[in-house]
Amino acid sequence: MSDEVKRLQIPLENATSAPIIFLDEAPVFGMHGAVGHVALTAVIQDEDGQGGVTARRVVVAHLRGTVEAFASLRNAINGMELILTGPARPEGPTN
Repeated sequence: MSDEVKRLQIPLENATSAPIIFLDEAPVFGMHGAVGHVALTAVIQDEDGQGGVTARRVVVAHLRGTVEAFASLRNAINGMELILTGPARPEGPTN
């Protein structure tokens, strides 16, 4: 991928009413035929009934897709990382 983040140039239908999925982890993944599977989980904290707090992981979504779909997702994640870190800079002296 180039140092510039590619901007989406297509209209997106349903963008304002689609559900938001928050996740803390993607601990389980695999393939079934040509379809990839990923379980997305979030950590839920709750009162334990004795004045303490417990935490548990709950599945918030099951992500399914083709190899091409996951390649597109990987490109989006790489783009987010590029936004966070900025373009790579060559190492060495700068004159």
